[in-house]
Parts: sequence; C-alpha cells; structure tokens
Amino acid sequence: MQNPIQQNEYIPLGSNGNTIYAKVYEPTIPSHISLILSSATGAKQGYFRHFAHFMQTNGIRVVTYDYSGIGRSAPKNLKGFQTTMKDWGVHDLTTVIDYVSAHFEYEKLILVGQSVGGQIPPFSPSIHKVDGLVNVASQSGYWKMWHFPLNLLLRLNWFGMLVLTKLFGYFPGKTLGAVGDLPKGVALDWAKWGTTPEYFMSYLENAKHKFTSLKIPLLAYSFSDDRTAPKQCVEWLNRQYANCRLTHRHIQPKEIGVKQIGHFGFFRPKCKILWKEVLEEILSW
Repeated sequence: MQNPIQQNEYIPLGSNGNTIYAKVYEPTIPSHISLILSSATGAKQGYFRHFAHFMQTNGIRVVTYDYSGIGRSAPKNLKGFQTTMKDWGVHDLTTVIDYVSAHFEYEKLILVGQSVGGQIPPFSPSIHKVDGLVNVASQSGYWKMWHFPLNLLLRLNWFGMLVLTKLFGYFPGKTLGAVGDLPKGVALDWAKWGTTPEYFMSYLENAKHKFTSLKIPLLAYSFSDDRTAPKQCVEWLNRQYANCRLTHRHIQPKEIGVKQIGHFGFFRPKCKILWKEVLEEILSW
C-alpha cells in the first residue's frame, strides 16, 4: 500500500502502466467529505488551486490530479506515449477514486468535473463509490449540435486535429495556442467522438447502462457566454445521466456581477459566489 498523500506533495500513482500525479488539499479540521476534481482536456491541475483552497478552508478535502499525458503526468516527449481519452475515465479516474477511498476516512465522496471531467465518471468501474457529481461546462462535442457558423468551425477543428495528430504522432496544441499538447490516443478519441452524433456513447461498451445506473445527485452548470459548451450541448450530457437527481444551473455572467465566465471562468476567484453555492449543495446531499 502506498503512503497517504501529504499536504503540498505531488504523489505518483500507477495507472494502466503510466504514472499520474495527484495532490491533496487537506482541511485543518476533520473532513467528512472528500472531493476529487477532474480537469478539462489539456488543463493542468494547478489551474484549480483557488477552488481547491476555498473548499479546503471550508472543511472539504480536495484531491486534484493530472490525466496521463497532461501536466506533471506527461513525459518529456509525447510521441509514442500510450493513453486515450477513454483511458482517462477507465483507468486514471479509477486510480484516484480507489486511492482516496483506501487512504482517507469520509462520509461522502464527490466528483467535480470540468468539460471532459464531467463526461468520464461513468467510464470508471469505481463510480459506485461516488455519492454525488458536480459538472461544470460538461457537454457533448458533436459538431452538429452547435449553431452556424460555429458548427462548421468545430467540424474543421476535428478534421484538423485528426490530420495534425497523425502527422506529428501527437496533437501539437501548444504550438497552435489551443488546449496544449495532447497524446495521440487522446486527440484521436476526441476528434472521433466529435464527429459522431452520439459522441462517446457510441464507443463506450454498455454506455447507456453505465450512465443510467447512476442514481446520485448531479449539479450541472452551463454559461450563456460559453462557446465551448453551449446550453444545448450540456443538456445532451445531462440527459445521459437520466436517473441522477439533476439540478441544472444556466448562468448569465451579469447574474453574479461579472463581465464574462466562458468555459474556464468558473474556477477563477471572481466566481466565488458560485463556489459557495456548490459548497451548500454538496453539504446538503
């Protein structure tokens, strides 16, 4: 058994032959809730430190991690590195859930996922250990669900991702100023899903059962100025979680006194009013 995660320490965890790195934010008072935060595609766990600190100071243990091939969990050269977007749910998330459940005492385990982080929870064989979900801008990426002309731009994006990934052996997002570099298998999964009407549901075995078997609370957020996860795409994902107790909050920035939120603004301190809402909700579950 590995040693428990220590404060301010990145801990390596084995996941399907790769190593992923996690970090714990341990509250000073005993916590009865543990929260795992799963990032958007290409996002590093450090981006969520402000949200994690907020939850930590309010008595919630938070564990962040980098998916295989991302941030601290990436090799120096992604070419030839083996992982997929599906693996992020089946293996990486499972590794973290199992680690937290084995090494910490708590009454409830909550998953907070941004974008793809809210898509992959049912992929995990350990999802039965989870007591609630918070999805932030989590959606379908199928290009036809966007309105013109964004739908055509997204279709071009998926095509370009396929071509560049096959050419370079990984997706050179850092060079393009988009999402960061991605492992080949991740980029190919993403582009394949984005050109399929049922998105990942067509590529996950027993997908419908995996989603509908969940009967836990789900708090989902979408934002009126988020071009990456428009409301109709978030609603599609909500429908896959058919038997969860859904609360969907569609937020306009002016409601909380900010100019913009977009796809990533929720985790910036300016949106702390929404963090308080999340805290109150999960404490009530």
